[in-house]
Amino acid sequence: MHLDPPDRGSRIRVGRPDICSDHLSVINHTITCAAKFTVGLVVVFVLSSSPLVIAAAWGQDQSVQATPLAPAADAQESSQASGGAADAQSPEPQATDPKETGGPGQPPDAKSSEKKGEWLLAPIPVSSPAIGSGLEWAVARLFPFNKKDEVSPASAVGVAGIFTNNGSRGIAIGSRLYLKEDRFRIAAAIANASINFDVYGIGEAAGRQGFYIPLNVKGGVGIGEFLFRVRKSIYLGARGQYRNATLALNQDRLDSSDITSEPPDNVASVVEQIRDQLLHQTTVSLGPRFQWDTRDSVFYPRHGFLAEAASDLFSTGLGSKWSYQYYKVAFNKYNTLSEHQVLAFRGMACAAAGDRVPIYDLCLFGTANDLRGYTGGRYQDRRMFATQAEYRLMFPLRGFLGRFGIVAFAGVGAIGDKFTNIGVSDLLPAGGAGLRFRLLKKYPVNFRVDYGLGNDGHTLSIGVLEAF
Repeated sequence: MHLDPPDRGSRIRVGRPDICSDHLSVINHTITCAAKFTVGLVVVFVLSSSPLVIAAAWGQDQSVQATPLAPAADAQESSQASGGAADAQSPEPQATDPKETGGPGQPPDAKSSEKKGEWLLAPIPVSSPAIGSGLEWAVARLFPFNKKDEVSPASAVGVAGIFTNNGSRGIAIGSRLYLKEDRFRIAAAIANASINFDVYGIGEAAGRQGFYIPLNVKGGVGIGEFLFRVRKSIYLGARGQYRNATLALNQDRLDSSDITSEPPDNVASVVEQIRDQLLHQTTVSLGPRFQWDTRDSVFYPRHGFLAEAASDLFSTGLGSKWSYQYYKVAFNKYNTLSEHQVLAFRGMACAAAGDRVPIYDLCLFGTANDLRGYTGGRYQDRRMFATQAEYRLMFPLRGFLGRFGIVAFAGVGAIGDKFTNIGVSDLLPAGGAGLRFRLLKKYPVNFRVDYGLGNDGHTLSIGVLEAF
């Protein structure tokens, strides 16, 4: 896949997940890509929020959201829980939703076929001024954890990675398991990466000016999450993460012509904002999670909703270099218009609090596909919100052509140091369209290509799973 270099105001980004997590960090995205594909794509990007993922996020996308390459964010994997109260009774066994295994335009597989798993191989080209050209890849196995369990969504395990010609490298291993008729949801991932990327500074003004400096972040991350069903479709739990990384200036790129051509004062102002973070740092968090999930599918929802609230509480008492907090809430709604058409909505907000919040744990606009059309991390601050709507159509055709589909999306969001300081002039609108291709026969997992247009240019997002 060949992509012409974009102009100054444009970026090409690749990946999701995301299936994947939450605010991005380098491994968060690399992993996230890894994760997102991996588990649907896996949990990491949706789950992880590491400095190592932010770099990739800034350079391209999530979600890996990944998509594994989220999460998650997330496309975090979740599905409708069936049955009564979790703590008293197990839900009545129900046949797997044909839309989960068949999807729009596809007949459900035979029962014997539904007991088997399926392999997912996803190579994704990367071309970005921020991290160079290369490849994201993921190999994952989707399978029923217990073949007698007809309620739980498919579990997944996988490995994913990224490499580009600017020296960026990353690899992640993750899994997301659905157990005991979807009573328990467990996710875990580890990753290691060295990512070269660009950072624009903090605040809406810094994003609009477009001046940046090149950084390198290298290190590892580990993430674990456990959720249990307290009543029908409602889950409570906790997530912990450990991140060990070194953030430094990329001196080779700093001396290159594309950087030195910028006004020295503007470059110096960006450096000044993050100077005290250019060091080795360990961050550790533990925080509660809430999830209310009535979706009919974790891969291609056609009706229902997903509401999530989470916080990551970083503390020196846990071994973290700094104490601060990150909060996020999100709500996705899916409406079936016809057998082949879906209208989806998403709204999210995040907040970072504390005397000292690392730049990679600020709210990053444009990551986790909130919103497509902006380079991930060009706009970042302590507060952010984003809303969007998306129309989805899988072609009502038989055979090979029936595996294709199209989408159209539009939304608006903003960042600021406080929600009360965000005005109409700060709004960042975006819109675009995309193409879908179904990868698997059994599970409705789509390969997606989305073109987004924002105030400062455009992005081309390539990944696995829907944007949300």
